[in-house]
Amino acid sequence: MTPRSCALGCGLWLLVMAVPALAFWLALQRELSWTRGPGGLVQDRIFYVDEPAAAGLGYLAARLTPAAAGGQVCVRTRVLYLLWRNTEGVEQNTAYCQCYTRAAAAYEPAAETCPGD
Repeated sequence: MTPRSCALGCGLWLLVMAVPALAFWLALQRELSWTRGPGGLVQDRIFYVDEPAAAGLGYLAARLTPAAAGGQVCVRTRVLYLLWRNTEGVEQNTAYCQCYTRAAAAYEPAAETCPGD
């Protein structure tokens, strides 16, 4: 075995072992999230869905949009679902956008819509 194939095998093994660890974490905590960017507006979140009409996993991704007018920051959010129970039978995935203005210590939602919406 070459060093490259050994490293690839170890990486694959770690990935396989991370799947049950992630499932265990989601069973206990119901979500795994992390934020970054200005004011913590950029966000990733994996969450467990357990409702009477739906069960599965969800993924939320909030990203800054390129250019906003007047010193605003706009965030486009996409939510994707992997449902193994969906009794309503409708598409649950969604996307929306929200603009924020810089206040004294944080960002506050603005009334304007996102550019391009």
